[in-house]
This record gives sequence, C-alpha cells and structure tokens, in this order.
Amino acid sequence: MKKTFQILALLAIGVCFAFSLPNKGEPKRVINVVIDAGHGGKDHGATYNEFAEKQITDAITSKIKVLNNDKEVVLHFTRQGDEFTDLSKRVATVNTIKPDLMLSLHVNYTKHDEASGMEFYVNKNGVNGEKSDMYATRLSDKFKDKGFKVRGVKTAPFWTLTKSEVPAVHVELGFLSNEIDRGYLTSVASQNEIAGIVTEFLNEIK
Repeated sequence: MKKTFQILALLAIGVCFAFSLPNKGEPKRVINVVIDAGHGGKDHGATYNEFAEKQITDAITSKIKVLNNDKEVVLHFTRQGDEFTDLSKRVATVNTIKPDLMLSLHVNYTKHDEASGMEFYVNKNGVNGEKSDMYATRLSDKFKDKGFKVRGVKTAPFWTLTKSEVPAVHVELGFLSNEIDRGYLTSVASQNEIAGIVTEFLNEIK
C-alpha cells in the first residue's frame, strides 16, 4: 500500500511539471514591425538652422535597427538612408508586409516656441483603431515613465494612419522649435535613449 501511494505521488508531481513547464515544441511568437522614418531626400520636414527632421528620424531609426537584437522582433523600413519616399509608397510597403505594427517617426514644429513634448497619433475610427490606441498608450507611458514630457494620445487623419491596413502609430518625438526639445532631439545620447525605449517597447509587445 505504501508503495502504491509513492507511485501516485510521483505521478502527481509529474503532472504538475507537465502543466508548469513550457512546451518546447511550441513555436516562438515572432512579430513584424515597420519603422517609417518621416520625410527624406528632397523632403526635409521641419527644420531649424542646420537641423532637419529627416536627419533626426533617420538617425533614431538607424539606432533602433542596431539596438534590436531580439530575433523575435523583425524590423522593416519604409526608406533606407536619406532618400525620398512618397506617402503612397510608404503605405504600399506597410500593406504588402502586413506587419503587427507600423510606427511612423516624426518631429514637430510650431511658431509658438513654448510648445514642447511628445505626441502620439492614431486613427481611432479605423478597423485597427482599438489596437493602435492600445499600442500608442503603452509607448507613450514608457516615455513618460522615463521622464519625457508627453502631451497624450490623439486622433488624426494622417495618410499613413488612415491608409495602413494594420495597427499604426504616428509619433511626434518633440518640437524642433522648442529649445529643450531641440536639445534632446539633436543629442546623440538622447537619440540613443529614445531608440532604446522604442526597442524595449517592441520587445515587450511580442
């Protein structure tokens, strides 16, 4: 009888381990993400003296590419380097790849130089509006937690948002017209920090 109880106990432990340990045969979750570096080529975007939006978005996108060492996060890009890519081609790239998320990176500018902070835009009325809003909120919260000023998640009819057939978030990384924002947007160290936060976010959502 004692031996029977020992066998039953061992079987019970085995069952517990079977449910607690991950199934090695399960395929890993791999996500595809398109990073859209705003502007490029003849389209400089916002400018301030020698600084141009196209250079800032390209620099941060390049850093994200270098920092991402997670094989389960596959990155795609709408432009390579300083080249002009029109909006239709960008959206066509997104809709061909059909990624889990499209992030479009931009830099803001206004005549009112006191305006500052990051802004996150989605198309809440689109078929992927709810998921886009969820991603935008999570990313904005990460930046807020790291000490960046965030002006919230907003709705906008941007072409890349309304025409993309996947969850999409348009990010305004700060105001080039504001002295404080301009300082971190043009600093290599701060660009690395921004790229690191985006990379961390992508690793978390897979």
